[in-house]
Amino acid sequence: MEGVQLISVIIPVYNTENYLDACVQSVLGQTYKDMEIILVDDGSTDGSGRICDQYAAQHANVRVVHNENRGPAASRKCGIELAQGSLVLFVDADDWVDADMLDILHRELCKSRADVVLCAYEDVYKNGKTEKHSAVSGDAAEWTSFAECVYEIHGTRTISTGPWAKLYRKELFAGIDFREHITIGEDYTMLLQVLRNASRVRMLGTVLYHRRMFGGNISRSGYTERHKKALENYLQVRDGLIRAFPQYRLAVLGYHIEYEMAVITAMCRNGSYDRPVIKALSRDLRHNMREILGKCRIPVYMKLCAVLIAFVPWIFIALFRLLHFMTGR
Repeated sequence: MEGVQLISVIIPVYNTENYLDACVQSVLGQTYKDMEIILVDDGSTDGSGRICDQYAAQHANVRVVHNENRGPAASRKCGIELAQGSLVLFVDADDWVDADMLDILHRELCKSRADVVLCAYEDVYKNGKTEKHSAVSGDAAEWTSFAECVYEIHGTRTISTGPWAKLYRKELFAGIDFREHITIGEDYTMLLQVLRNASRVRMLGTVLYHRRMFGGNISRSGYTERHKKALENYLQVRDGLIRAFPQYRLAVLGYHIEYEMAVITAMCRNGSYDRPVIKALSRDLRHNMREILGKCRIPVYMKLCAVLIAFVPWIFIALFRLLHFMTGR
C-alpha cells in the first residue's frame, strides 16, 4: 500500500470566466488535501486570467502561468512540466468534480497498484439534462496490456479518450508527443501514448466528474485548417494502430469513420469546401468500403453516409446542407 502522494491537478484555462470559479472551488474542496492546483491560462481574452491570479494570491497550493494562445495540448504539456506531484489529474475549466474524487481515485490506485485509474462521468446540458457514461459492469474493470486498452477505446468505447476523469502516474508522460500543433483530437493521441506506457489501468463505475456540454464539437463548427490537421492526425494514428493490432482492424476503422464524416459535415456548415480533402476522404472510404458495409459494427445511417461520401460526395453535401437549413443541426 502506497502512502500519501502529492497530486498535481492541472486545469487548462481559455475564456471560461463564467464557469472557472465553480471548477476551481470543486477542486479546492477536495477531502484529499495533499494536492497542488496548476492553472494554465492559454491567452484568455476575457476575465479568466484575472480569476486565476486571484486564486493564486489567496491559496498557497495554487499556481498560475499565463501563456500565449497555443491550444489545449500546449497547456497540458506546460502543466506536466510544472507539476511537482507524482500523480496528475486534468480538469477542464468549465467542468467540476465531486469532493471525494481525489480520495477515491488515489485510494483505488494505491490498492490496485494501477498506473491509471478512471472514473465514470456525466454530461450536463443547458436544459438540465444529464447523461451518465459508464460501461463498467459491476464496481470496477481492469486491463493489463495496451492491446486491451486499444480495444476498450475503439471496440467497446468503454475507455473515453478525454484526458479528464483519470488519475495518472506522472512518469507515464515522459517522452510523449503532445501534438501541440493539433487542436482537435490531440487528447486522443495523448491518451494512447500514456496508456502504451501503463502496465495496469483500472476503471471505476462511480460518477465523480461532471462535464458542461454547452459548447460545440468538431462536427458542429465550420471547417477550418485545424480540421484538416486533425484528419491527417487521425488517419496517421488509425493506420499505425491497425498495423500494430491487425486483430482490431474493424474496431479501429469503425471508430474513425465518424471523424472522417465530421470533417465533411463541418465543411457543409460554413460552405468551406476543401476539394483535396474531400477527394482524399472519398478515396479512403472506397478503399475500406467492403469492411465498412459488411463487418464494421456501426449504425446503418453511418454506412449509408459513408457510401454517399465515397462515391457521390457532392450529393451527400447537398443533402446535408438541406438538412442543416431545415433543422439547424
